[in-house]
Amino acid sequence: MKSKVRLIKIIAFIYLVFCSTISCSDDSTENLGKKNKNFVSRKIFNAHVVITDSIYKVINLRSPLIEEYEFAQTPYTEFPKGIDMDFYEKGKKPGHLKADYAKIIEVTGWYEARNNVVLINSSNDTLKTNRIFWDKKNRRIFSNDTVKIYRADGITTNISEHGIESTEDFKNYKLKKNKGTLPYNNELKK
Repeated sequence: MKSKVRLIKIIAFIYLVFCSTISCSDDSTENLGKKNKNFVSRKIFNAHVVITDSIYKVINLRSPLIEEYEFAQTPYTEFPKGIDMDFYEKGKKPGHLKADYAKIIEVTGWYEARNNVVLINSSNDTLKTNRIFWDKKNRRIFSNDTVKIYRADGITTNISEHGIESTEDFKNYKLKKNKGTLPYNNELKK
């Protein structure tokens, strides 16, 4: 009989301790809907990604680190240690993009490259800037930073201190407050 009483007292004690810890604990379920969802969901180290459309290569991308944020309110992908990418169009030479940082927001079709950006089009013209954006939907590029364009002819250089608005191949572009050099041909004076 004494053992039954003792067992009931132990069970009652455990029950009281259990109930008191539950009633004293912080009710953190109120904040579950407000948790930060902007965290890396996937990391890819030393990436080499080849994207094809049917049998044609479209993109050949290399990056030391790719970070995907798929649970963010607007999902995006970052290349925090840089990007080195070749992009192909059927019947043309490949273009090239290199930057120390890049970000892709695929949902909106908005792409960003910054820090030591070098963009080479299929005509071998080179654009250098510190930051550039690509609007995939409208197939346009934009920058508000200083832009330098070196034409493949090796002579023509265009410089804009306040950016560029252009087609994605930067063949048709508008420079803001630009300055540059044009070739001078002595034979035309004769």
